[in-house]
Amino acid sequence: MMPAPRLLDPAAEELKLDVSGRTATEVARTAQTLLGDRFDSVSFMYVLMRAFDVDFYAARDASRWHEFHGGPRALSDADLEKLLAPWLDR
Repeated sequence: MMPAPRLLDPAAEELKLDVSGRTATEVARTAQTLLGDRFDSVSFMYVLMRAFDVDFYAARDASRWHEFHGGPRALSDADLEKLLAPWLDR
């Protein structure tokens, strides 16, 4: 279950402040640090959409990052970089 958005919005705002030059993996790990115990695949989707206007389907795919899930559909760090590049390279 996702925490109330008011608990996630500060992390999204913090992520927006200095994204230039950071990789998607660095953004994900920063989100993990900012969210602490609230960090999971759903909260990660939310902060990506809120902070960087990431498309829902791309954010959903990003939630399959290997730090959340194992298995054949998990995204590697390189896959995450490629997926989020259109939003983080702005």
